[in-house]
Amino acid sequence: MATSTTPFMRFGGQMNRRAQDGIKAHFLCCACEDRFEKHENRFASEVFKPFAADNCYTTEHGQYMLQFAVSVSWRVLAYVQENHGLDHFRGRHAVAVADTLATWQDYLLDRTQEIGVHEIHLVPFCGVIEHTCANVPNNINRYLRRAVEIDVGVSDTQAFTYTKLGPMIFIGLIKYPDLAHWQNTKIEKTGRFPPMNFTVPGSYQGYIFARSKRMAELEAQISDRQKAKIEESYEKNRNRFEESDTYKTLLMDLDLQRKGKR
Repeated sequence: MATSTTPFMRFGGQMNRRAQDGIKAHFLCCACEDRFEKHENRFASEVFKPFAADNCYTTEHGQYMLQFAVSVSWRVLAYVQENHGLDHFRGRHAVAVADTLATWQDYLLDRTQEIGVHEIHLVPFCGVIEHTCANVPNNINRYLRRAVEIDVGVSDTQAFTYTKLGPMIFIGLIKYPDLAHWQNTKIEKTGRFPPMNFTVPGSYQGYIFARSKRMAELEAQISDRQKAKIEESYEKNRNRFEESDTYKTLLMDLDLQRKGKR
């Protein structure tokens, strides 16, 4: 991410290996890659990069936002199903999974103009400065603003794709019991980003907290050798580090912890 101190990332199963790109998988044909890339580039230039640099940024968006969100969510579900299976579903929501994949695919290929109940919801985060919750992870701001990851979540009553891109979370609904629980988060064909006020179902708080804690556990696995490399990199780029979002979110987390001890 452009707001990081260094150009490197680390992935869950390989925390001691630095990388400069995300998952590389030959998953689409050239025609589909070209189709999706058009939406990705516009989303990146008109929404993601400006918002990551300045959380006060607002903009009107067109259908490219929904097209990007559906393409990402479809890829997450299809990738996880094909490469890792959905064993944790234990047979739940099988019909909904098939219907979601078909609906999103038809939308992306212009066979339909609607995605029905398989909505995509976008939750942007500037950071947490106050809270009244229990068990808030110590790294919550670093997670909400910095982490990049994908997952497919499930319970007896719901299932969803989870795409975390820095300060934005895309949640694709495979199955959800009451869409009215979501307020001002649904990505429409046109709209304004970010929403001024929004409501996300409370069940997602525990899920996000669990993902944040998981990130902290993975970071704890970084070897002393890699920690030394990270520290050396920060020393070489001290000015950049002190201006980076990495440093700012660390300070935000420390401030949140101090407030919690009062």
